[in-house]
Amino acid sequence: MDPEFSDSLLLQNLEGLAARLGIEVRYENLADDEVTIHSGGCKLPDRHLILIDRRQPPARCARILARELSRYDLENLYLLPRVREFIQTSSREKNLPQR
Repeated sequence: MDPEFSDSLLLQNLEGLAARLGIEVRYENLADDEVTIHSGGCKLPDRHLILIDRRQPPARCARILARELSRYDLENLYLLPRVREFIQTSSREKNLPQR
């Protein structure tokens, strides 16, 4: 990744992509003493939603968001090459356990 392309800028690009796809991205405090809740995507009856734990640093938020966006058809959408590469790299992390 280009050092001048900050984690925050990458995250902004990914959030913009989610908006273009009609996917709502929400940052929530997912801490709960009784159940384990992980950041990730879900499909509700009327919309797609990606929840991300707001306590995560921008780099981790970007990886989570990219991993979830990699599940959508992005073939015909223009993306900055750095963003597309990051999403493709993150898609290989789909099956890794979350921390």
